[in-house]
Amino acid sequence: MAPRHGRYWGWIMNFRPRRGADETHELPMTSLIDVVFLLLIFFMLTASFVRENELQSALLADRSGAPGSADLLPQFVQVRPAREGFAFELGQRVIASQDDLREMLSRLPKDAGVIVRASAEAPVDGVAAAVQAATDAGYTKVSYVPAGS
Repeated sequence: MAPRHGRYWGWIMNFRPRRGADETHELPMTSLIDVVFLLLIFFMLTASFVRENELQSALLADRSGAPGSADLLPQFVQVRPAREGFAFELGQRVIASQDDLREMLSRLPKDAGVIVRASAEAPVDGVAAAVQAATDAGYTKVSYVPAGS
């Protein structure tokens, strides 16, 4: 390794100011002010302001309205094994066939949807039959929940 003195190394490591160099560096304030004003204008133009009176009226309309589909709970269909394959439980009723389940679901409100829940021993074709019966009954929101969830 070469020594750090001499002709080439002296100017690299010299951190002391030169003699007679009393220059002070200043930031150009005009351009700094221009940048600040441009940022201020940008944020003012891109901000979105919410009219609170419209928001309050929308909230009051939601509270004063009649009970809607948000007040309804979804229908729960439990699929469990049975002697002849599988059975469906809808509330307290035990339903043996897919057609009977579809007919029963078609009589119930459809806004909240259906949740199909399977026990650990339930066959896959029973779960598929429950989902298909809910779809055939006119439900657009059909969810499946596996056992243990």
